[in-house]
Amino acid sequence: MSQRTVVLAFSGGLDTSYALVSLREQGFQVLTANIDTGGLHSGEADVVRKRAEELGAARHFVVDAREELYSRVITYAIKANYLRNGGYPSCVGAERLVQAEQVVKVALEHGASAIAHGSTGAGADHVRYDSVVRALAPEMEIITPIRDERLTREFERDYLRERGFETPDKVTTYSINEGLLGTSIGGKETYGSWDYLPEDAWTYTKSIADVPADGIELILGFDKGEVVTATTVDGSPIEGTGPGTPNYAILRALNVLAAEHGVGRGIHMGSTMVGNLARVGFEAPGILTLIAAHRELERLTLSNRQQATKIQLGNTYGDLLHEAVYYDPILDDFRAFLDSSQRRVTGEVRVKLVKGNVIPLGSRSPYSLLDAATRAGVVYGYGSSLWTGEQARAFAHMYAIPGAIARNVEVKD
Repeated sequence: MSQRTVVLAFSGGLDTSYALVSLREQGFQVLTANIDTGGLHSGEADVVRKRAEELGAARHFVVDAREELYSRVITYAIKANYLRNGGYPSCVGAERLVQAEQVVKVALEHGASAIAHGSTGAGADHVRYDSVVRALAPEMEIITPIRDERLTREFERDYLRERGFETPDKVTTYSINEGLLGTSIGGKETYGSWDYLPEDAWTYTKSIADVPADGIELILGFDKGEVVTATTVDGSPIEGTGPGTPNYAILRALNVLAAEHGVGRGIHMGSTMVGNLARVGFEAPGILTLIAAHRELERLTLSNRQQATKIQLGNTYGDLLHEAVYYDPILDDFRAFLDSSQRRVTGEVRVKLVKGNVIPLGSRSPYSLLDAATRAGVVYGYGSSLWTGEQARAFAHMYAIPGAIARNVEVKD
């Protein structure tokens, strides 16, 4: 009987390290696939590769999926101003679509008969991975050691150490996933609803006590809802950007800069797709900065009805992606709406990053509805050349009539 080949989605963390060794000891030839969706910094790809080789991977693949992730997922999260339950930018979770698709691609190209991932059965990631595999490669077996064996992180650590593989204590205490959208952090404090993560649990955002007191002002430029520039107020590109910088690199640079000013920390609690209540820490300085700026520009360029409709459809679209409804045709309809809504969302927004806050200071656009109203002679709080005082009085009179009628109807309990 020939040796079976399995492709393991591999991050180098505790769960996937255990999965690699366990699968190899079961007789599998294990190919590891590290899909870079923004979580790899300078030199880290080599660290993950060495870890895979140390643990016995037959071959290791690194796939750069940052641009694909941005163009297919993040750009629409920004266009939708999507924050789960009003505050959480779906860190890492939304990236599983692209990661899982790339793992399937590696498996199909190299004749694997199975795909493995290190997700537990307690969260949503196992559903995300399985949904993609079932849609794209239904013939593939899905192997999930952590989910099936219901292992503790302490057991995994001891298992690896018994075999001579060193495992840092922090990866046992906290489960950390990083990508372009941000970092998610799970650990003992997030298992309940009262405790906050300690300072040493956060990975790269600064504590408010350690940030510059004066903050920094930026100008973010958008073209049809897409961020295209990020400069200081004197016009200098922020570090890591410049002419022709791709969108994902601007987001990555904002992750670094905004983190220096304490932006992006939070803890999200909400219902998962499997029905339980979950709590997770997150760091998302870049995407929170972009959404705050983008929303401000939309207030200048979109009508009230456009904005109200976008809130409803954008939240539904984001929730479907977060909950792994990846291939329903309704998502194409949502994206078509979001693209159409951005035709006039072009211009610049001035924001200040200060002590953990993103404060929009001003915006300008060639499609400004405020400028259009001023040109027509309407100035809020001052007056208008489009109507007379008598017409204004008549409007106020007519506007009050429905409320006056309803006020005179008594409801008997």
